[in-house]
Amino acid sequence: MSSLIPQFIKLNSKFNLIKPNDKILIAVSGGSDSLTMAKLLHEYRLSIDDSISLHAVHIDITQVSISQKQMDNLENLLAEWYIPLTIVRGKIPENIKFNCYTCAKERRKHLCIYSDENNFSSIAVGHNSDDYIETGFMNLIYHGHLKSIQPKELMFNGVTTIIRPLLTISKKYILSYAKGSGIITEKHYCPYGLKSKRETVRALLREISSKNRSFSKNLKNAIDSWNKS
Repeated sequence: MSSLIPQFIKLNSKFNLIKPNDKILIAVSGGSDSLTMAKLLHEYRLSIDDSISLHAVHIDITQVSISQKQMDNLENLLAEWYIPLTIVRGKIPENIKFNCYTCAKERRKHLCIYSDENNFSSIAVGHNSDDYIETGFMNLIYHGHLKSIQPKELMFNGVTTIIRPLLTISKKYILSYAKGSGIITEKHYCPYGLKSKRETVRALLREISSKNRSFSKNLKNAIDSWNKS
């Protein structure tokens, strides 16, 4: 098992994601990405900067709650890394159509409110390089541009700072690291996610990549160029 710390340090050096004495809110879903990110930040605090403080939050949307077993695993791992956890409950109103967009919007609302009320410096989310490529490709298909998520973004006129420590790391390396670190997670199957635009884009990416092995690399280069302009 190799550490992901060097890749994070490189990203941090370029975008100044974490500063001394930062108070970081870690968004955790219970999956391998967010838990790997939490452990990565724990390692960073131990070995590089012990002035930062870490706190995790799980936004529990009633319609798609994780299982009690998944919640127990989440709590146990965070306790092992000395990261306090807060669970914030949310629910999509019955008069609003439930889909991935409304669910993500509800989670983001609760996340930002909690961060603002508790004076966090930034919110860390677990998007990886696969998410970066999928988002750019999805924007190309549905909106005609290649804009994608960035390592550091300011929201609400700079009130909220989002950081993405895993954005240059592919899913396969995250899964390998998680396995080697004893981060055991169960796949959370969301019935709404199976019909989402993102899942459609993933399937299309897999199909094209099976016929052109250079496609993902070429697409990433195009997305990189667009987002630098």
